[in-house]
Amino acid sequence: MMRQLIQTGCPGLLRIFVYALPLLAGCGNKENIATENYQLNDPLSMQMGKVLNEISDIFYVSEDSSLVAISDNQEKIIKIRLRDRKLADITKKVVSPGSDLEGVVMVKNIYYILLSRGLIKAVLPGATDSSQVINYELPIPGPNDFESIYHDPEQNALVLICKSCAHEDGKQFRTAFKFDLATKQFDTTHFFTISELAVQDKLKDKKAFFAPSAAALHPVNGNLYILSSASSLLVVTDKKGEVLEVYQLNPDKYPQAEGIAFAPNGNMFISNEGKLGVATLLFFPYRSPKK
Repeated sequence: MMRQLIQTGCPGLLRIFVYALPLLAGCGNKENIATENYQLNDPLSMQMGKVLNEISDIFYVSEDSSLVAISDNQEKIIKIRLRDRKLADITKKVVSPGSDLEGVVMVKNIYYILLSRGLIKAVLPGATDSSQVINYELPIPGPNDFESIYHDPEQNALVLICKSCAHEDGKQFRTAFKFDLATKQFDTTHFFTISELAVQDKLKDKKAFFAPSAAALHPVNGNLYILSSASSLLVVTDKKGEVLEVYQLNPDKYPQAEGIAFAPNGNMFISNEGKLGVATLLFFPYRSPKK
């Protein structure tokens, strides 16, 4: 029996958060359909409704056990209140229509929104318009396409990962860049790169395509978890981009995975844009590695 958490109205009530039918997922080895810490075939699931039908990214806020979310069909930041299953606006409309919002993180009560061209918008809670937004753009030649941003506390930085950048043309790697939160400056020198060949080797598939769509650091093991929606992959690397594990996700069940977030205890959330008509939020309880 499958019950779902459904949104009705705007911002709307989210009714029921319950167990979903198993999702088929796997690694390069078909016998392994789970990571060391998660059962990828066995999440909790909720439907997000029209307001977040084009959900682009999520970020977990431990203070109130909520998720911050952005959506391409909205120009504001939205809170998913997991405890009472409601949505709430964090800001008014703070970006222009068609801005192509791709990522969101929160650091010290400031929200940072990533636009696809490599522009970060710093937004204060309660912002009512774009005049209360500060823009920071990565100064590298384009065209560039970014969908992934995450916070690295050790570096005191935000990290952007190219989905596809001009300097990568004809090369099989993806590049990460740092935005220093102290100086509010980008470092145009590569922070690290991720080899697409290493992804293919782990997956044993030379045709696998790696185009990062979301990323987050794991709070327990310290590794970086990266989604690649276009190729239905979950890639795990260390903090310098060395590929550790690659898992092939079933595109029927992960139709457009573009958001990933972790609670401090390691519980994982993945959001799917409504490519098949309904956006979903998946929840994966963390399990400690066997000793």
